[in-house]
Amino acid sequence: MAEKKENAKQFSQGFLQSKKAFAKLFIGKSIEREIQKGTRLIYGTTIKKTKGEAKKGEIAWLVDEKGKFIAQAFYNPKNAVIAQIVSLKEKEKIDEGFLQSKILKASAFRSETLKLGTTHRMFYGEADGIPGLLIDRFNNICSVQISCPGVEIWKQKIAEILLEIQGVETVVERNDSRNRVKLGLPVMKGVIAGNKKTQTIIEEGKVKFEVDVLRGHKTGFYLDQRENRLRLAEYCSEGKEMLDVFSYTGGFGLHAAASGANVTMIDLPEALQQARRNAKLNGLEDKISFIEGNAFEQTEKLISKAEKFDIISCDPPAFVQKSEDLEKGKKAYHQINYNCFKLVKDGGILATSSCSHFLSEMEFLDLLIAAAANAGKRVSLVEKRFQSRDHLTPIASKKGNYLKCYFLRVE
Repeated sequence: MAEKKENAKQFSQGFLQSKKAFAKLFIGKSIEREIQKGTRLIYGTTIKKTKGEAKKGEIAWLVDEKGKFIAQAFYNPKNAVIAQIVSLKEKEKIDEGFLQSKILKASAFRSETLKLGTTHRMFYGEADGIPGLLIDRFNNICSVQISCPGVEIWKQKIAEILLEIQGVETVVERNDSRNRVKLGLPVMKGVIAGNKKTQTIIEEGKVKFEVDVLRGHKTGFYLDQRENRLRLAEYCSEGKEMLDVFSYTGGFGLHAAASGANVTMIDLPEALQQARRNAKLNGLEDKISFIEGNAFEQTEKLISKAEKFDIISCDPPAFVQKSEDLEKGKKAYHQINYNCFKLVKDGGILATSSCSHFLSEMEFLDLLIAAAANAGKRVSLVEKRFQSRDHLTPIASKKGNYLKCYFLRVE
């Protein structure tokens, strides 16, 4: 406990960048080429040698074998990712002005170019120029999540910058992910600036959702599926039967019901409490029925009853949260999709997703092919979709499009 308090004290106070020469991390030509292509995460195994010292979170220079400058990066010597590139300019100052410029630019892009209103992912890490920083906006509340020691130093300044953006009144930190422990960062959650309001009602197309930024999953609400929810609703109409597996707050199902479909939601009791409130909020209680319990078991029960649905959404949690989970996770994805294939009416639609970073698009597609074959179904791809536009992806990022979403016709 004492160690956690000391860590919290260190990072809440922050520290100035040292005036001495930056520590240098020497890299080979192959990594230099990858950086030129857009790679921003540098693993310790690729560093040939180091010169000088830097504390965790300070800026270090990546240099070539002759010591020529390549990039500035946040340094974390005890982590597998030893450096997170923040600038390719030797003279650029990584200071409060840099931070403010990046955040305001990202916010303006979502609001003015993408025209996403006041609910969106405002800032998405390296895609917006600062690795390890996520900011989601829900009306007048911003939710901040940090996974980089170099960014943790600026936490309070980030909050101050956000409060300067029109309409933002509260800044909440959701620094409660398990990954922070591995990074040597304190696990923290709470309001860090502005008023104490942490609940709001957002609008997504025709549907409203209650959002509790402090208690909801991740940063408070899954914004990455927004455009997929809206798109699937276009397949729904009066009289259609829709099944929402792993419904959580009711995202896919509520949009389907608002489009006229009769909806059945499956999830654990706690998750369905929020879905029920959202159904009432939208006046859709009569269009939705709820099945509480384990999604695997409940879909098997529906199969035993010979139930069939025109449209199914399957949006499970990440079954593969680390590389060691891959084979076990694949089996889980195979089983739940097998069950869903068995439940789709002939000619119906299955919208199935995976948000696992450690499961590649090809691996997901392969297990869907196997599940369809085992279920005796002929399946065609209708749409291949990813996370919403506000979740920008660096073109060189191999795991950038972590959300894989397929709309499939099942026969």
